[in-house]
Formats: sequence, structure tokens, C-alpha cells
Amino acid sequence: MAAQCMGLLLLIIGFVAAGDLPVKAKPGDNITLQCNSPTDAAVTNLLWTRTDLNDDFVFFYRHKRANENYQDPRFHGRVELKDPEMKSGNVSIVLKNVRVGDTGTYQCQVIPSMNRRKRNLGELGTLVNSVQLIVFEDSGYVQQRVGQPQSGQAALRAGPGFVSLLLVLLGFL
Repeated sequence: MAAQCMGLLLLIIGFVAAGDLPVKAKPGDNITLQCNSPTDAAVTNLLWTRTDLNDDFVFFYRHKRANENYQDPRFHGRVELKDPEMKSGNVSIVLKNVRVGDTGTYQCQVIPSMNRRKRNLGELGTLVNSVQLIVFEDSGYVQQRVGQPQSGQAALRAGPGFVSLLLVLLGFL
């Protein structure tokens, strides 16, 4: 029994250790915010938002083109699709010339159809990915891609559910 619990515990730790890390950059960098569509179907509507922005978008794609009319003015001319053809569902964006003010949590949503500009984002579509961007003024920054720890470091995040499960499993030992 103890060996089974230990195996389960190692499996769970493996999943948690693969958690996403923030994307770190310095002002002036061009960074990629990673996101992949959950399906192989052609992407017709795509939204990138930042959680602290209310009405406008970081990137708005509809009818096979990006549309700056709905984009927050701070991002005009600085955001583009990494792969304009969105091959293999790659809906990642490149944010050019990042600024300290770009720091925040970005969310990618693939939307089946869209009739109105302003609706509750939770009703629009599937939240595909959330990426935290940190822009440092310090010259000692380290740029990391989402999900890839810096060399010599391990990424480990444990939420309350994981900690509770861990305590239950340890109680059986």
C-alpha cells in the first residue's frame, strides 16, 4: 500500500512540477505569449486580453484578419500573430518593444462565433491559456518561455488541493 501511495505521489508531483512559469523580459524586448487552439478547426475568432484591462483587447482577430479598432491603444502596432496562418492551432502572439507597463496576466481565448464586441468574457468562448508577463527595468533579467524553468532551477507549484491530497496520502503511510 505504501509503495502505491508513493507512486501516486510521485506522479502528482511530476504534473505539478511541469507548471507554467512567468515570461520575463526587459524593456524593448520582443516576447512571445504562447497559446494553442484546443481543436484543429480553423480559428475564426481569437481574443487576447489582459486581466486588468476592462473594455479593449490586446489582440482581436475576426474574419481572417487582426482588427485594431477593438484593441487597447497601448498595443497598437506592437502585437502580431507569431504564425499568421495559425498552423497546427498556434495562436501565439508576439508583443514587440515591451514596456514595464505591459506587466500583467494575459489570456488567450478561441471563440466559436461573436456577434457583439462587449460581452462577459466568460460567455465568449474557451479560455485556452493564461500567461503572466513580467517586464523588469533591471539589467539582470532572465527571459523564460512558459513551462521551461531556467537552467539549474525546478518549477514547483502546489495549490491548496494538492497540499490537501498530499496530507491525506501521507496520513496513509
